[in-house]
Amino acid sequence: MDTPQIIAGRFRVECEIGRGGMGTVYRASHLGLERPVAIKILKQEFAAHPEIADRFMREARTMARLKHPRGAMIFDAGHLADGRPFIVMEYVEGSTLAETLTREGQFEPERAVKVASEICDVLSEAHALGIVHRDLKPSNIILNERGVCVLDFGIAKVLQDSTEVTRTHPTTESGLVIGTPRYMSPEQCLGHRVGPATDLYSVGVLLYEMLAGRPPFVDPLSSVVLVKQATAQPPALLSLRPDLPRALAQAVHTLLAKNPAQRPASAAEARALVERSVEPPRRINVPFGAEAEPFAGTISALDSGRFTFTRVVALFALFAMLFTVAVAWTARSAGKGAEALVARDPSAMTAALMPRKSRAARRAEPVSLTRDAAWRLAASVSRGRVSDVLLVGTGAGQVVGALTANPSDGMSTLVIIERGAAGGYSVTKSIPLDVEGFRGASWSGEAADLDGDGYDEIVCEGSRPSDGAQDGRRFVVYAPRARETYSLHLAPDTTGAHALRATWSPNTQGREAQLFRHALRQRALVN
Repeated sequence: MDTPQIIAGRFRVECEIGRGGMGTVYRASHLGLERPVAIKILKQEFAAHPEIADRFMREARTMARLKHPRGAMIFDAGHLADGRPFIVMEYVEGSTLAETLTREGQFEPERAVKVASEICDVLSEAHALGIVHRDLKPSNIILNERGVCVLDFGIAKVLQDSTEVTRTHPTTESGLVIGTPRYMSPEQCLGHRVGPATDLYSVGVLLYEMLAGRPPFVDPLSSVVLVKQATAQPPALLSLRPDLPRALAQAVHTLLAKNPAQRPASAAEARALVERSVEPPRRINVPFGAEAEPFAGTISALDSGRFTFTRVVALFALFAMLFTVAVAWTARSAGKGAEALVARDPSAMTAALMPRKSRAARRAEPVSLTRDAAWRLAASVSRGRVSDVLLVGTGAGQVVGALTANPSDGMSTLVIIERGAAGGYSVTKSIPLDVEGFRGASWSGEAADLDGDGYDEIVCEGSRPSDGAQDGRRFVVYAPRARETYSLHLAPDTTGAHALRATWSPNTQGREAQLFRHALRQRALVN
């Protein structure tokens, strides 16, 4: 459809600069002010519905209230002679994030965090105005010498709120899915109500792509990506980029939580989370003149004393102090031999992760580890490299599941870590993920309530990229409350073309395992 050369009597269209699923963007000049602007003209299919046009104008007025320097401002809105709605926006020079990633590949952690932090900055103001972007993606992010500029605020909301369009335009993909599946949140994919947490999930996807060089979920079929966004856990970021700071990988996976309530509470909190993840460790600075070491003052007195008597007295005082400390330490060790044994065990490192309390108090109260503490714990007691950790409850306490890889042979294992009666943590179970006939797989994990008892199980999925999307997959479930492990292995069936052979662990045949068997079968069909 032809686009007029002059729009609204004051904007001269110069050239097309972008085209997408919702419309076309043109560079134009303001005739009076002689400055460049960008004009987005929506598709004709939306012009046939007056209620959409009315809503569009109302939302344009709302979006015009956003005056953040990192958000492209809206100057004007209206309709062409043929009824097509348009908006006039600030024209921003620079390269899109999509173009930059294509040209340069993976970002360094500090650069990726800077981009994500600036996106969160503009989101914070937008969310305060009640504006949710809903379609954050690399092509909507401009990078230039000033930093980041976010385009297309609120456009997706105007379209997504219209159920009429969904019913009357079945020819569009999946009815009318507003957004880009690779960057959509699980709640968007499922058609649930969205809010600020939706944008934070998209920020997590953008961060993941900047660091890994690819989004968490990629497939030629948009429908497959939608299903994975809603149901599957993303591959562990550290498995794709082992050189990243662990705190940064944890921050990205926090943003990618399936449950919106488990993501940061606000864009400001998300910004603080990612910025902290690349901060260097804090050093303790000793003020000038303060003692940096034990006994520094005493040693100084010995060195600088002018009289022999003073030096001798100071020396005896030092020896007496050391003798007193040694006697007290010996008595403590003799009276608490059992605790000394625990302290020598690697699992005793968990004492540093929680406040000191009496043994009776520690046994009486439930312990809640943070994900960061669980990761440090797993690293301290596991022999392999930790790629992910999962925290699940059992009613009797938390269980930590750590996905590890043996550095010598690359074999993956699910390590189960539990708190003992004495208060320390230890490995209680090691479940092989890579087995005979299925090695060198890429593993991801998630916590999900498969049997509906209100407590999560640990679900691990492994795939071998060399086998293709349909071949060589293995699912392993560990049920902490029953301390049982169930597995399903899918492999190419040599007797039939494009067929898969399913091999179940023997214990999935029992009645008590029916729910797990059904859940695994459903996951195999979806994936």
